Amino acid sequence: MSDHGEVAGGAGPAPMPKPLPTLSVKIPSHKKFTGDGEDLKPEAFDRWYNSVRLYLRLHNGSQNAAGAGNYWILYTQGRAQEVAFQSAELFGENLTRDLLVTYLRERFQSSKHKDDTYQKFHSIRQSWNGHVQKISIIATDLLMH
Repeated sequence: MSDHGEVAGGAGPAPMPKPLPTLSVKIPSHKKFTGDGEDLKPEAFDRWYNSVRLYLRLHNGSQNAAGAGNYWILYTQGRAQEVAFQSAELFGENLTRDLLVTYLRERFQSSKHKDDTYQKFHSIRQSWNGHVQKISIIATDLLMH
């Protein structure tokens, strides 16, 4: 064999070296957001949001494309999942991460301005954007406020 990488007899170049193995890390699943108990604290919602965002980024998941909010629903359960499904009905296939997170935040995080609660309560209507909302959505909104 010569020093130029050729196989004895001139049959062609030497085989390529095997690539280095890639690291395989199992990323632990994180806690789902429930909207009850400890999850009602503002820092709990922010922790959940940051962990889901990081998890999806590590798995090359879409962050805020149309329909990406549906992935985020998978990381909710209980009351929070019921509210998330309501937002999916409301926004349809165009549900984005930002729309879902805003929808959840409005219902599960306490307002920093006390008079906002009064205004939000009185802004709940049976129709939204010219469409009649389901009674379950209206009841949940009233319950949250």
